[in-house]
Amino acid sequence: MNVIVLFWASLVMTVVLATVIFIRQRRHLADAVDQTDWNRAHLEALFAPSMLERGLGYALLALLLALIWQTIQQSFDFALLLAVATLVTGLVYLADILLLRAARRNVLAAAEQSMTDFDSVREDLNAEPGLIENSRSFFPVLLIVFVLRSFLFEPFQIPSGSMKPTLEIGDFIIVNRFTYGLRMPVTNDVVIPISQPERGDVIVFRPPHEPSKNFIKRVVGLPGDLIQYDYGRRQLSINGNEIDIAFEQRTADTEGRYTLYSEQLGDVEHFIYQNQAGPNRHPHEWVPVQGVQVPEGHYFVMGDNRDASHDSRYWEGQRRLEQSDYNNQGDNAWGFVDENAILGEAVAVWMTWKGWYPAFSRVGAID
Repeated sequence: MNVIVLFWASLVMTVVLATVIFIRQRRHLADAVDQTDWNRAHLEALFAPSMLERGLGYALLALLLALIWQTIQQSFDFALLLAVATLVTGLVYLADILLLRAARRNVLAAAEQSMTDFDSVREDLNAEPGLIENSRSFFPVLLIVFVLRSFLFEPFQIPSGSMKPTLEIGDFIIVNRFTYGLRMPVTNDVVIPISQPERGDVIVFRPPHEPSKNFIKRVVGLPGDLIQYDYGRRQLSINGNEIDIAFEQRTADTEGRYTLYSEQLGDVEHFIYQNQAGPNRHPHEWVPVQGVQVPEGHYFVMGDNRDASHDSRYWEGQRRLEQSDYNNQGDNAWGFVDENAILGEAVAVWMTWKGWYPAFSRVGAID
């Protein structure tokens, strides 16, 4: 099922369940406020969920589990779900404080005065409905995670080998959301600019051709740079200067055989892979011999696994093919990463998933 459908179904079900709970609890607590003769049966009957509440609760749980699963499978924007979850649990928590908590405490206080076995009964009593109890428990945690993830640090997992050898499939990385400025949650708009990406930075961003997904690449071209790429020679040039690479060694893994080179981009020295068998020519190649100039507010990015990375070298060619725009009326619309699409700088690997278990041999800063 589509994530959007599950999202709205879960939200509607939460609103319906909350409405049923608050109406019933408010009415029952109001009726019980003047009662003086309390016993276990009275309390259990007062706070026991109705069959309707149980049914709605189980349906909501099923929807949430399906939503989480589909979010993972479809790489949906988790930031939006986190923001909504924080807002909903916060509103339920606040509504309970304003509408039910005082009446509930008054009823329990009256029962305590009336019952000699109140303490033992209270231990077994679920005075808070499940939705309210869970919202009270989860809201502070969700709020902390939301603030940290939105403004400071956000975890990501590497899904492909486009950044090998710097990053391997299964690496869990930390992205500094604050490096380039304070950004609004969900929309990602810069509120307070701090710095700009530098050549050689590894960034996480939403690419122009798939804005609902997160990509990770290395910044190669800055605003105003002239970028040239010789697809046959696999030679990158910036502002007319060829970027030298130094041979390190030949290596291989289960996905291919590579030649390892070191490359200097700005102040950053890092490693890249090239296929030993030669360049893999891509049908979406678009950077002309004379090169392209990076527009203001945009960046040209490439993967470190140079022959196995779908990046700025190909996105614009893909757009022209998909839109039959062979005369480039779109003005290189997909060739660059917009600064407002950047989520942050990848700064460290904190874990690697090896099959069925975690490993920490690759923990460290990202070059």
